[in-house]
Amino acid sequence: MALLLRHFFPKNPSFGYEALRAAGYANCGGADIAEVIAICSRIKSGDEDGWLREWRQAADRAVANAKTSLTKGNVPGARDAFLRASNYYRTAEFYRREDPFDDDLSKELAGLSTQAFYSAAELMAHATERVSIPYERTTLAGTLMRPDKSDKPRPTIIVNGGFDSTREELGYAVAAAALDLGFNVLTFDGPGQGETLREQRLYFRADWEKVITPVVDFTVSQPWSDNNKLVILGVSMGGYLVARAAAFEHRAAAIIVNDGVYDFGSAFRNETPAIGKLLIRHGWDGTMNTLIRLYMRWDTGFKWGVLNGKWVFGVGSEVDVLRAVEGYTLEGLVDRIKTPMLVLDAPDDHFLKGQPKELFDRLSCEKEFVGLTREEGASAHCHMGSGSRLNQVMFDYLLPRLGLSKSL
Repeated sequence: MALLLRHFFPKNPSFGYEALRAAGYANCGGADIAEVIAICSRIKSGDEDGWLREWRQAADRAVANAKTSLTKGNVPGARDAFLRASNYYRTAEFYRREDPFDDDLSKELAGLSTQAFYSAAELMAHATERVSIPYERTTLAGTLMRPDKSDKPRPTIIVNGGFDSTREELGYAVAAAALDLGFNVLTFDGPGQGETLREQRLYFRADWEKVITPVVDFTVSQPWSDNNKLVILGVSMGGYLVARAAAFEHRAAAIIVNDGVYDFGSAFRNETPAIGKLLIRHGWDGTMNTLIRLYMRWDTGFKWGVLNGKWVFGVGSEVDVLRAVEGYTLEGLVDRIKTPMLVLDAPDDHFLKGQPKELFDRLSCEKEFVGLTREEGASAHCHMGSGSRLNQVMFDYLLPRLGLSKSL
């Protein structure tokens, strides 16, 4: 296990990664490193109730501090405190996965995270607005961030999250850098994600082109979009979702997958012993469910992954999660991807190790592979904790490709 994940919680990689994830947003004002260290120092490894309590207390404190700063006229201080609160509330809620639809505390924390984000956005120099994206017989919740409120056509990045991210979390992580470079950022909650899952009970679907194409339709119909400079970014499981959609949707000028995913089911399959695969294949669901539940008692990350899977896929049992993910593969489709693609790789990825290289090797489109390194502190899943370096790599790739490079 990577040193980065052992730093906060040496015996609990899941707690370690989620703490690193929260701390990582310090690069855009969403955390203070010493505060994260202080929070984690008060949490016992594996204590999910303690996790929620400490992160929530920190979030509540940040909101109170933000309100104090507003009374003093300290707008930047209030903005950053609201951003920290949004991040900390999201982190506090993370392990509430027994029944999120009927869990009042889960819903409250998710709502507070969202509320704090938009409170911060109101204090930012750029323009942020919630949008509704037409999708089948309903809409998808989206957030649009632009350098200003004008309809000047600009390059636009569509940000597609993954297995558990919210559009607010990932959107601003990218937007903090993108807005400075004159990009618009559109992020959304698709089926199985964020507000769309919580409010509409729409679950993940493997044929993600049916999701991305309506999002692209919406984007290219707007006056603020330079349709020749459209970028789609997929993060975590979004690396599969965006690549899958790219086999059918060809209007983007470039695609970035952080990180690349050829077969999302591998994340679960690698955790399943041979005997478990045999039991599933022969329909011994009851026995397999019992074994999975036993394993969940002592592995925090495995427990969370299975429970979150039941929620986002809308399935009733643990075995059903393992079956659901089998459909999330690019087998037979990867050759249809034509859009130039940047594939990012994290050498210590504890979810999808090796998947970026597998995707890259199978691609026949114009492609580039970048592995961020341990020396940079960028080797964890999606390079959490190294957001500044990650954004540097992505925009070093995009600017010349989109004809936006400027010499000083």
